[in-house]
Amino acid sequence: MMFRLALLAALFAATASLAGEGPAATGQVVVILPFGKVEPALLEGIAREVRARVNAETRVDAVRPLPKAAFYAPRNRWRAEKLLEAIDADPPLGAWKVLAVTEAEISTTKGQVHDWGIAGLGNIGGQSCVVTGYLYRKHGKTRADLVRRLNDTAVHELGHTLGLDHCPTVGCVMRDAKGNAIKSTDTSTGQYCALCRAKVGEGVLLPGQPVPPPTE
Repeated sequence: MMFRLALLAALFAATASLAGEGPAATGQVVVILPFGKVEPALLEGIAREVRARVNAETRVDAVRPLPKAAFYAPRNRWRAEKLLEAIDADPPLGAWKVLAVTEAEISTTKGQVHDWGIAGLGNIGGQSCVVTGYLYRKHGKTRADLVRRLNDTAVHELGHTLGLDHCPTVGCVMRDAKGNAIKSTDTSTGQYCALCRAKVGEGVLLPGQPVPPPTE
């Protein structure tokens, strides 16, 4: 009887893992959280990109409305830092990290600019980050561009929650956008470079394609 129970448990765990629903060996879960209406295909695409790079399982949660406290009426935008505050105040159950996705226009304060439009924001070493497809839909020409750029931004902002700051390595996904999110994503490999891997440590990031060493 005990052997049968153990066998059934092993089969269940294997099946869940193949379905992308079982926990990773670390027990870490990155929750993909839609803020407002977001295409399910975009959410699943981001989840796949995360699983390909981070030693964690993913879960796409139910839609949450954009919090009213984050709305910035003068520009008809949503303040990204307030979105993160809302997530941190009520994180999804069992979340190790939270990657929120929205189609709304978001912004934050940058230097002397109070309301700077952005594609994403992540708390360095924190639990949460947020990305938007707004800029990429507005300025992109194809759906493929939208998907690639949004996925790259998601991996970048998640990297901030893993403790990574901007990276000098050309091609690294953590490269600073310097105010041009589209150019940054178009020149990114979508991978964490060796410098970033060393900072995060073993067991968190999965092996990825090599990124050339810094040239600047």
